[in-house]
Amino acid sequence: MSLVEADVAIVGAGASAALIAQPLLAAGKRVAMLERGRLWTHAEQLRDGGGWSDGTPGSAWNHEVAPDDPPYPWNYVYGVGGATLRWSGVAPRLSPGDFAMRSRYGVMTDWPVSYDELVPAFEHAEAALQVAGAAGAPDQPAHPFSPLDRVLEPLLDPYVPLPQARLSRPTAERPACCGATTCDLCPVDAKGTALNTLGDVFAHAALELRTSTVATRIVRAPDGRASALEALQLNGTEPAPLTVRAPRFVLAAGGFENPALLLRSRIERPGTGEYLFDHAHRTLLVVARDPVGVGHGATIATGLSAAWLEGAFRSERSGAVVTPYNPGIALAGPLAEGLLAGRRGARLHDEVAGRWARTIALDVLLEDVPQRARRIELSPRKDALGLPLIRVHYGPATAYEDDGWRAIRGEIETRLAPLQPTRVEEPRGPAGSHLLGTCRMATDGADGVVDRDMRHLDVENLWVAGGSAFPTYGSLHPTLTIAALAVRLGGQLAAGA
Repeated sequence: MSLVEADVAIVGAGASAALIAQPLLAAGKRVAMLERGRLWTHAEQLRDGGGWSDGTPGSAWNHEVAPDDPPYPWNYVYGVGGATLRWSGVAPRLSPGDFAMRSRYGVMTDWPVSYDELVPAFEHAEAALQVAGAAGAPDQPAHPFSPLDRVLEPLLDPYVPLPQARLSRPTAERPACCGATTCDLCPVDAKGTALNTLGDVFAHAALELRTSTVATRIVRAPDGRASALEALQLNGTEPAPLTVRAPRFVLAAGGFENPALLLRSRIERPGTGEYLFDHAHRTLLVVARDPVGVGHGATIATGLSAAWLEGAFRSERSGAVVTPYNPGIALAGPLAEGLLAGRRGARLHDEVAGRWARTIALDVLLEDVPQRARRIELSPRKDALGLPLIRVHYGPATAYEDDGWRAIRGEIETRLAPLQPTRVEEPRGPAGSHLLGTCRMATDGADGVVDRDMRHLDVENLWVAGGSAFPTYGSLHPTLTIAALAVRLGGQLAAGA
């Protein structure tokens, strides 16, 4: 059995893990980092068409949908870089109201940490991820509004530039966004990932990075503190046991893996694995009378409507953010419709091109009340390593989200009435990428797993980072806030907290 000793042991190797490790390494600490997947460079990902999984048991998804639940398209990545390997790069901060839902709107709960407390960490994270249009990265101005944004700006006011980790200006290492719109795997590496913005962390001499290594259990000493991590290394022909000893441990492995590791370790206080949430994107297609300027822009999306971000209505129904999609709609749908209707040649071409030019594609993110029944648990079924699969229970949204969508959809149509829409459609949107809330923060311990500093409430030398610590969710994309929490935690650990 192999043994690794370090000052801090971190499970996971995404942006959170790197941002936590960075100040520790700068302070001269030894850091061990365990990652289920492997390290695939950007060039290897392009060569292999993604590189999210190499077919080994460690990199394969290890969840199942609960037997009585409908299918849900959960989507996550095991590999060095984590979710940033396939995120789109959208990086706004959560809004001040998102941190104070109970005190402002009388619903849900307030975060134990405030927006104002996180401002320095937000700015640090924006600089680290090189977020265009953010206060923390002044050398990366916002991408300019597209022609579509100019059409929508007066109608969906307040309308602001979209903060995003897609370079607006080239740096010494990376070019600016090329506008290819294939942001899951950027062809020129302009989108920020943990690999291209935090690569110095993974290359640091004091970091022991173990890839293809699955953390299986946290070992506790008689006094209740964590004393070691048990893991399996998958680099050889057979899984090989590994033990990692350290005085401090951090889980930064995502909304499924963090609680699953706690449950496998019998560290299962109330709330562990519960209150799971994902932003299921709503898509709205509005066909205007005249062309609206789609097909142009510096990148895939450049503007955001904050018209429904805050307001007294959040005491009763969801807020939302609305982002137009600059490339417009895919042509397959209108083309199929035309073909089935018997149209061909120039008539079909003009009809499809006209429909594309007149259609506004809007991506809408909402929020919901945390639900205990949305949760993960350990399945009786095992994966290829003999570990329990992660069973996911994810029931339907509450009236809070559904009522919000109905109201916001109606208000969008009303605001866009000057464009004289001829058709409005609601196709199914993407989902499954935001795994939030399964180890939530709390002040009094009721239904909470970690405190305001993400320290576990029962194990004093264990911290649980990432979106799993969110006690509420808001409608804004979570990555920048996840990164800010990691910056804050890394600084505290480096200072000896």
